[in-house]
Amino acid sequence: MDAERLVVGIDGRELAGRPTGVGRYLRNLLRCWSDGPDTLLVYFNGPAPAEPLLGRRSLRVRALGEGRERGILWQERRLAPAARADGVDVLFSPAYSCPLSLDRPRVTTLHDLSFFAQAQDFAYLDGLRRRLLVAASLRVTRIVLVQSDFTRRELLRLFPDVGDRARLVPLGPDDDLPPAPLRRVARSRLAADAEYLLTVGSILNRRCLPVLLRAAAHLSRRHPRLLLDVTGENRTQPPLDFDALVLELGLEHRVRFSGFVAEAGLADRYAAADVAVFLSEYEGFGLPALEAAARGVPLVVSREPAPGEIFAEAALLVDPHDETAVAAAIDRVLRDTPLRERLISAGYALARRFSWTDTASQTRAALVEAARP
Repeated sequence: MDAERLVVGIDGRELAGRPTGVGRYLRNLLRCWSDGPDTLLVYFNGPAPAEPLLGRRSLRVRALGEGRERGILWQERRLAPAARADGVDVLFSPAYSCPLSLDRPRVTTLHDLSFFAQAQDFAYLDGLRRRLLVAASLRVTRIVLVQSDFTRRELLRLFPDVGDRARLVPLGPDDDLPPAPLRRVARSRLAADAEYLLTVGSILNRRCLPVLLRAAAHLSRRHPRLLLDVTGENRTQPPLDFDALVLELGLEHRVRFSGFVAEAGLADRYAAADVAVFLSEYEGFGLPALEAAARGVPLVVSREPAPGEIFAEAALLVDPHDETAVAAAIDRVLRDTPLRERLISAGYALARRFSWTDTASQTRAALVEAARP
């Protein structure tokens, strides 16, 4: 291994389909690394996605198989042999697990430990599979990357023998999103003509959306034209019927379920929003909250870690199970102009402490450390 140049194998599957938080994490790392000295081999399960970033000359795309093998089968039968044949100095796995049979150094990112701490959010067999694979990956990976001190503490609690291999590398803000449109333009596109509330992220049971919907019902008495935009796919397990709850609460004209939204749509929503709300019982970081803060949207955030720790200075913190408290906090931000301006200023200041350039640099330092003999 040249100390200045690495051959880095990268599991690129999170870029395929419709990338959410982990996919954007990987995209930002590749964006920053692509101007560096390393050879970057990005492996996909079947054909590579139509991602413009992959056209950069510094990235070498490898399509492994036809996409028929999934999960651990693809990792062991396709990824491990390819990385070995390509002579990688280190393999980077950006999403929880790595090939167990590979005889090269591995660096694996652990975004959270929800499979263990919030097992009820997963179907039994799926949760068991994830827990077994993560535990096995932690045994063989040389360095584990975590994104918050909370996740580091969780790792030490559940896997104390891994503690000396954990490295804390936070995420970056909104660099990869399109430039913010004018607020009036964004609100026109979204037909937002009154108070516009936003929550972003895949809908999971632990993210307490029923509480937010009930809070919106409380708010609608004072703000009858309010609109709550729920951006993210419904991945609740067991599945929750939000349409029925919306009808029960009389919010059919006050709630919009936008589903998955690409980057341009996110830029519009952050530009249009009056308040961004993020409720969760358990979270590893809270990337959408950081993006909203970077775009000047005041935050109401769960007091639970990690968001309750990361955003404490730049948000109103609430109990994610208390719909009355959530409604009161949102109402304060909507009505109290000095508070709103303070939260916006504090959000900008917080976002400036984070950088994808720093994230990429620290992650590369972990790859260099892992690749050393």
